[in-house]
Amino acid sequence: MLFSAKTQKEIDKLYKNRKHIELTIGILKDGTTDIHHWGPDRMEVYTEPLIYPVGSICKLFTASLTAKYIAEGKLDLAAPIDRYIEGLPQRYYPSLEKLATHTSGFKTQPYTLLTTIPFFVKMNKEGGLFHTNPFRGKLDEEGMIRIIRDTVLEDKPYKFVYSNIGMSILGYIAGQVSGEGFWDSMNRYIKEELRLENTFLGNVDMIGYDRKDQPCRCWQWEKEDVIAPAGALNSTIGDLLEFARINLDGSLPYLSVCHEIHGPCEKNADSGLAWRLEKDAPISWHGGAAGAFNAFIGLNRETKTAAAVAINYGLVNAEQIGLSILKNDL
Repeated sequence: MLFSAKTQKEIDKLYKNRKHIELTIGILKDGTTDIHHWGPDRMEVYTEPLIYPVGSICKLFTASLTAKYIAEGKLDLAAPIDRYIEGLPQRYYPSLEKLATHTSGFKTQPYTLLTTIPFFVKMNKEGGLFHTNPFRGKLDEEGMIRIIRDTVLEDKPYKFVYSNIGMSILGYIAGQVSGEGFWDSMNRYIKEELRLENTFLGNVDMIGYDRKDQPCRCWQWEKEDVIAPAGALNSTIGDLLEFARINLDGSLPYLSVCHEIHGPCEKNADSGLAWRLEKDAPISWHGGAAGAFNAFIGLNRETKTAAAVAINYGLVNAEQIGLSILKNDL
């Protein structure tokens, strides 16, 4: 697999001062997938497909399940969340669309000062954020409802603020509509409708590395973790490319709504339903970080091409590599 000078520069940056790199890159072009894996010495390694924790790429799957239920008439994108969550005080609540575009007004993380201090004490004992999932066992359904009750929002436009709790509320609502909860409904959706063999909510045993090249286990999740819709997904590069293909080929028509502009995002992008939509190119993408792992998925809606990247290090440039491939190599 040959890359442009710009992409190669990003790969060189990744390998600098890192001793244990496991890098998998895949592209989808002309209907064909091409997947390669490189080890620490930058030599290509032929291996069984590695299942990586892909973090916030989970949000795309949460939005996809939501889009399915919208198409089936089970959810209304414009409806406020209190239509689907009973017992909330009567007042203004954001719509499902605002949850899916991070413009709901909910803050980034589901923490208060009182809950943050014990978490950081525990995290430091366990070796830091790369080793400790900050969302595991921290928030159940009751805690999420409490956050919704305590967060009084106004009926006004809110700026884009990337919100794990907002996306998790969306996933919770989808799970309620399914009648079986988010965790089971998502795993069934992945298996039966998306037909992805190596993608699931849960835990894997791959080893990642932190900034000091110390080994880290994957973040662990529990089925009861309400934040799971924002980041509990594991997948292979092959499955991510297949997910991209499904989004491009129209085989599941309801997914097209995810790639329409639904709200503002950051300076150079608009918001689809979870997807980030580049303003200067017909590209939809999202990154995913989970402790000592980093991943990327992106697709070009016009050329019907896609790229996916996964790396066993945290805080690295998977997004830059993936976007460079989409813009310079495909």
